[in-house]
Amino acid sequence: MNIKIEMKKKTKIAIISVLLLFILIKGLFWLAILLILLLATYKLIVWSISHIKIVFIRKLLKGFISFVFIFSIAIGIKLLAFDIYKIPSSSMEKTLFPGDVIVVNKLKYGPRLPQSPFQIPWVNIAFYFNDYARSKMKASWWGFKRLSGMQDVKQGDVFVFNLGLYKDFFVVKRCVGLPGDNFEMRDGRIFTNNQLFEEPDAVRNTYQFSVKNRELFYRKIDSLKIQEGIRRVDRKRHLMEGTFSKKDFEKIKKIKAVTSTEQRIDTFDISKEIVKNSKRDRWTLDNLGPVQIPKKGMVIPMNAETHYLYGKILKQFEKCIITKKSGTYFVNEKEITNYTFKQNYYFMMGDNRKGTIDSRAWGFLPESNIIGKVQCVLFSNQYGEFQWNRIFKKLD
Repeated sequence: MNIKIEMKKKTKIAIISVLLLFILIKGLFWLAILLILLLATYKLIVWSISHIKIVFIRKLLKGFISFVFIFSIAIGIKLLAFDIYKIPSSSMEKTLFPGDVIVVNKLKYGPRLPQSPFQIPWVNIAFYFNDYARSKMKASWWGFKRLSGMQDVKQGDVFVFNLGLYKDFFVVKRCVGLPGDNFEMRDGRIFTNNQLFEEPDAVRNTYQFSVKNRELFYRKIDSLKIQEGIRRVDRKRHLMEGTFSKKDFEKIKKIKAVTSTEQRIDTFDISKEIVKNSKRDRWTLDNLGPVQIPKKGMVIPMNAETHYLYGKILKQFEKCIITKKSGTYFVNEKEITNYTFKQNYYFMMGDNRKGTIDSRAWGFLPESNIIGKVQCVLFSNQYGEFQWNRIFKKLD
């Protein structure tokens, strides 16, 4: 019996050692320390309880401590490691569909520490009963802090983040521009530092094409199993339009009934929400930039151009309200000629390029708003039916 107990102890120690080694290799030193402290505290409390002579009290306390231990681990996992979200919109089709339930990995980029007790799962329930605490529910009680992660954000990553200042409103997009990048869009194609960004096949754009034989066209579309919404835009010219991935559109171009294919490029409209919209620059959803994405430590001169472009994020995320008087810029009545950014920013876009509101409209995303990287699709109810082929599906 003693041999079996000893073997179990050695097995547990071996498993914990391997787990800690893996965590250390991944660079998550804070997580290794946290686990060691948690296990040591649990063992110490259990050892102390074992010295209580009254059996009933000893069993009661052991049960209570075990419950608190498991409850703490559950909170820790949700807060610091993994969480589950449901996709609210079609902006990421065909990568993610409305109704998809996704697993978000917070360890990839490092988890954000909560900025108020209302951001701590289950613990926040107790604070709802306090009128004073509830009055500060939307406020940040503590400053922003992110623990170290396994990797930095990479161009092409799909991750979940808060939009604007609302901590309870999340969005999922693809990162197409990194801090410090010189970002530009030319006729719908993305260039960073003058290098073309090779987008995944899931990215969709709107294309126009002429069809000389509609019957042959629709017969061929059905055989190719392309389920996109195709619409007629000009009956006289037999012009049609649809939103497709590049891969699907290449298939459509090969149909003999199709002629005059082209991608529909957005035209200038001063009323549209573009991150920088003026008659002089004439930026559109498909043609904008070049513009430098802010990076922590990056210094910009304060002038009309930079204030127009970066003024929104300076006020919202840098907490720096800049005023202009007679061509001179001031912060708290102190004149400034340049500004140094306090954090990194990213340029985000939806894969459904004509069916999304993204950084082209609301601007740069601050690092403080990133929640975590999308690990996989947990399950999907796409089109109102359970999709067995999307269980634990990884993203492109």
